[in-house]
Amino acid sequence: MKKIIILGSVLLTMSVFSQKIDSFKRIEINGYYTNPVFSPDGKFVLLSGEHLKGIYLLDLNNKSVKQITDTEGSGYAYSWDNSGDSFYYREKPEGGYFSESKVISYEIETGNKATESIDHNLLPSYHGKTNDSEKALTVYTNPKTLKIEATDLSTSESWVVTNPEGQYYNAILSNDKQKVAVHNGADIYIFPIDGSTAGKKVGTGIATSWTKDDKYLLGFLDESEDGHNVSNSDLYLFDTENARTRKITNTEVIFEMYPTMHDNKLIFADDKSGRLFITTLNLE
Repeated sequence: MKKIIILGSVLLTMSVFSQKIDSFKRIEINGYYTNPVFSPDGKFVLLSGEHLKGIYLLDLNNKSVKQITDTEGSGYAYSWDNSGDSFYYREKPEGGYFSESKVISYEIETGNKATESIDHNLLPSYHGKTNDSEKALTVYTNPKTLKIEATDLSTSESWVVTNPEGQYYNAILSNDKQKVAVHNGADIYIFPIDGSTAGKKVGTGIATSWTKDDKYLLGFLDESEDGHNVSNSDLYLFDTENARTRKITNTEVIFEMYPTMHDNKLIFADDKSGRLFITTLNLE
C-alpha cells in the first residue's frame, strides 16, 4: 500500500506496512545536521555537522541549537548519560590522532565540561555510572582484532561477543542488555551478549538504534550509482525476532538517514540537505 504525503511543495510517497507513519514535519532550524540521537527524556537531540564534524545540542521545546564543539570527528560517537542531564563525546587533541582521543562529558544545565577516565572506544555504548546492583555494560570494536567485545565496567570483566570469523563494527547494545546488533560488511547480525552462540542475520543496511521493546532495529540503506556519492537512501525496520526487513520510507526527493526514536516519535536527517524531519511511527 502507498501513502501520499504533501510537505510544502515536496511530494513524498511512503511505503506503509503494519506500522503507521504520519506525515513528515521539518524541524525548522538553520544549518546542516546529521546523526540525531534523542535524549532519554525526549527533550533534547544530539546532532553532528556535515562530515560528522562538531556536536550540537537541539532543544526540541524552543527549536534552538547550541554548538558544543567544532572538533573534527567528534560526531562519530556520542551518547547520553542514563540521567539525561549530560552526555559524552570524544575529542582528539589539536594536531593529534583519533587514537589519542579523550572522552568529554558535558553537563546541559551548567555547560561544564570534564574529561572522563574511560577509553574513547567505549563510545557510544557508555552511558555513565549505574547502581551497584546493575551491570555497566559497554560493547565496542576491538581495533586490533576487529571483533566485538563487551566489558562490564563494574567488574572490569571483558569478553568476545562475535566469536565467528569476520570483521565487525558498529555494535549497538539492546535496552535489556541481552543482545548486541553488529555489522559485518553490509549485513546486520544479532548476537547474545555473552557470545555463546553465532549471530543471526536480520537484514542488510546500517542499524542506528533499538526500539524501546527491543523487537526492532531502526536503520537505513543507502544507494550509490558511482560507488562514492549517495544517490538515494530510505529508512528500514529490522525485525530482530523473525529476521524480516520492512522498508518504511520510499522517497526520491530526500535521502533519509540516521533515524532515532523516543516513544513513538522518530527523527531522521536528510543526507542531501542536512535538514531534520520528525514523524510518528506506531509499532503496535
